[in-house]
Amino acid sequence: MQFKIFKIEEEIPLRNRFLLTVLLITATLTAAFSSGEVAAQTQSEATAVNGNFLRLRDLLREARERNPEILAAEKRRRAAQARIKPAGTYADPQIAFQTMYAPYPLTNAFNGERIFTISQMFEFPGKLGLMSGMARKEAEAVGADVETIRLRVLRDVKATYFMLYRVDRELEINAANRRLIKQFIEIANVKYATGMGLQPDIIKAQVEFSMLVNDSLMLAQERGSAAAMLNSLLNRPRETPVPLTTEFFDPQQFKFSLDSLAQVAYAQRPEIRNMQSMAEMYQLSTRLARKEYIPNFMLSFSTRRMPDKMNNWDGMISLNLPIYFWRKQTPRVQEAEANYGMANANLQAMRNMVRFEVESAFLKVEQAARSVRIFENTIIPLAEQSLLASRAAYETNKVDFLMLLDSQRVLRDMRLAYYQGLAEFGTRLAELERVVGVELVKLD
Repeated sequence: MQFKIFKIEEEIPLRNRFLLTVLLITATLTAAFSSGEVAAQTQSEATAVNGNFLRLRDLLREARERNPEILAAEKRRRAAQARIKPAGTYADPQIAFQTMYAPYPLTNAFNGERIFTISQMFEFPGKLGLMSGMARKEAEAVGADVETIRLRVLRDVKATYFMLYRVDRELEINAANRRLIKQFIEIANVKYATGMGLQPDIIKAQVEFSMLVNDSLMLAQERGSAAAMLNSLLNRPRETPVPLTTEFFDPQQFKFSLDSLAQVAYAQRPEIRNMQSMAEMYQLSTRLARKEYIPNFMLSFSTRRMPDKMNNWDGMISLNLPIYFWRKQTPRVQEAEANYGMANANLQAMRNMVRFEVESAFLKVEQAARSVRIFENTIIPLAEQSLLASRAAYETNKVDFLMLLDSQRVLRDMRLAYYQGLAEFGTRLAELERVVGVELVKLD
């Protein structure tokens, strides 16, 4: 894209100076109100093109329903739950048939003595309950893993959304500043035509405009990358369009205390519930290992059919003898006790880590909220006043064009920093929700 520089080839007649002065005043007044109105106009145009806005609650619902990691974790939970009943069920009974004293050839095999036997292995009372309890605790641990994955995915969706929010606002500010610079070029042209300005002022304005165009191209690329990441998290086709973002978390609504969040995290953090379930599972495993010193038994019943039509019944009970307990049962008890101690230590370590993570995330959210409030209440209003003062001073030839451009850059940078702060606040709040284990902001 090329931008032409206005050049004066001949002296402007005196009768046109009044007209040029009127044009100068009109352009200056138009520029004074453009910075606050262009962003809204740009947003309306984008809405008209896309037809709708991107709503965060819809994205979160879609992520819960479509994200492959969440779906895979749900399948693992169902698989773990399906193992509970088999773990607490007796082994299958055995049926045997035996014929004795069968003559040769075997055509008369069923004329001899026939024995039908059914047998069932029984675990010592309490063992099956412990096995079922272990499977149930393992399923609870897997269920807590599902919640961990869900919170992480939702955190990533929110972080990507606020990345899009930041880029959309930066694109709006970029478009507003390009319009503003165009008006500065018109003002500089008018001042140059009337002999009140310099040609380098026009060149500086066009260089600034070209830099803004380049920034807009880079922002468009960044938005495309963020949109692709969002589509990946939602398991959408890569080319699915992503509308304009408008929603953001208001820092004024952040009114939580560190102690209350820590207590919620101790109760709701899925990693703690996972390790708690694992500790309880290993505790049951220790009890089961101690019961292995007690033998299991098998009951068998047989019926005999004799060739003389006489029928007899037999019954038998058999036990396994754990006579090698010092090589089998005792090491298993030691292993179970060690696993139980390890699980308790991991649980305590996770509780300590949760407190640290909650405090760290909380302080980051507080810092981001304070930064946004400072920009909103102090820095941006001062930068706007500075730009208005510079514009008025440039109109009366009290400052040069470079001073006007500097004031415009400062206001632009401060607005960019403000929206970056809003996006950072939303991202850090999403991380705080993950480390606490619950959603702190309820979306309508």
